[in-house]
Amino acid sequence: MKRINLSLLTIMAPAILFAGCNTYTDEGAGNPRVYGGTGPQIQNVNEEYRSASYNQTYRMKVEDDLEDQVVKLQDVQSAAVISIQRQAYVAVVLEDGNTDSVPEDIYDQITSQIKSADEAISDVFVSSNADFVVEMANYREQLQSRKPIPGIAEEFNDTIERTFPAINR
Repeated sequence: MKRINLSLLTIMAPAILFAGCNTYTDEGAGNPRVYGGTGPQIQNVNEEYRSASYNQTYRMKVEDDLEDQVVKLQDVQSAAVISIQRQAYVAVVLEDGNTDSVPEDIYDQITSQIKSADEAISDVFVSSNADFVVEMANYREQLQSRKPIPGIAEEFNDTIERTFPAINR
């Protein structure tokens, strides 16, 4: 009997000790990660991003429903829409291939379509610039990958500042 208890104790002790040491979680989902900078910044995987340049926390969200609404417009071939708080950033590929600017009537249609589809959106920024379209497609893909994306907020801010220099954020 004493041997059985000793054997059982020998087998169970390591199992009990190591059972509490498992810190693995699926791709870190929901676990805050600390990234460098001037001070510690918490970044939750694809949920909240802290922007050092604007010192604000916000959610970047791919808006599939809004994209569908924009693509329904006759002059729009494809669109990528990312929202941040009450602002929507829209990259469009126009049917006529214009990459210089979005004509005012199409711009107004896109703005109207987005604001009617999502009443929380107060500002809409639209561009058909080829570089912006490519960058927005990349951001869209990264956000939908659901993996940690260090520095995406700063990169996105830089892209927005280059594309829409008149925005006073």
